[in-house]
Parts: sequence; structure tokens; C-alpha cells
Amino acid sequence: MNRMKFCLAFAIAAASPTLADDVPFAAPPLVSPGLPSAPSATLGDIMGKLQLRHIKLWFAIKSRNWDLTDYELGQMRDSFENAVILYRNIPVELIASATNPLITLQAAAKAKDFAKAERGFTELTVACNACHKAAQIGFITIQTPTSSPFADQAFSPLKN
Repeated sequence: MNRMKFCLAFAIAAASPTLADDVPFAAPPLVSPGLPSAPSATLGDIMGKLQLRHIKLWFAIKSRNWDLTDYELGQMRDSFENAVILYRNIPVELIASATNPLITLQAAAKAKDFAKAERGFTELTVACNACHKAAQIGFITIQTPTSSPFADQAFSPLKN
């Protein structure tokens, strides 16, 4: 009986890498000299953080808190860079499609231009959904947040 349980557990474990093939970008690259042997975070973990940053970014823009907007954009850029470094099979054009809205948003924050920031946010959201569709996970649809899960954070800019 124990041998049967072991064989079943082994079969499930052996099949697990093939489950990652359902999401083509989620499979980490093959180990190469000079690269980390295993990613420190899964692609899902990185994307979960990006989703939270996306929410915070929206509320920073909505509150016209340009310092927070700039900060969140930097955090998002770092997360995208980590995804590209750890998961080299993400197509470059999909990362570029997210980079352009980040640049637009950075300029909007610097100019304190709400309309431009709002357009950039929409472009970023469209880019996220295009990437999800290309990764065959189009069922994960990102939208403009309607409420904030961050009840403990004030989004209005500090008064000097």
C-alpha cells in the first residue's frame, strides 16, 4: 500500500512541470551558467504584486498624489524587470507594450497632468490584458479599480 502511495505521489510530482506549460510564460528558463538556478518568485507572485501596484497607482492618480504615482511606477517597473530577468520566455514586444504606458504615466506625474495620467493608466491596463491573452490566461482580466483594499493607506497628497 505504501508503495502505491509513493508511486502515485511520484506520478503527480513528475506531471507538475507539464502543468506550467498551460501558461507559456510561467515556465522559468532552463538553467544556464551565470543565471540563478531557480527563480526567487513565481511569475504569479510577481503578477500578484503588480496587480496590487496597479490598484495603488489608480488611487494615487485619482487623488492627484504625483509623488505616490511616481513611486508606484518605479515599483511596477522593478516588478516587470524581475519578470523579464527570471522568465526570459516572455516575448519582448509584450514587455515593450507595458513599458510605453509607464513612460507616459511618468511624464504625466511629472507634469501633474491628470488627463494624461488617466489615458496612460488605461493604456497600461490594455497592455496587461493583451499580455494575459497572449499567455493564454485571458480569463485574468484587469480593469480600473472601483474600490481600494488598502483601507489603511491615505492616498491624498500630504499638505506642506
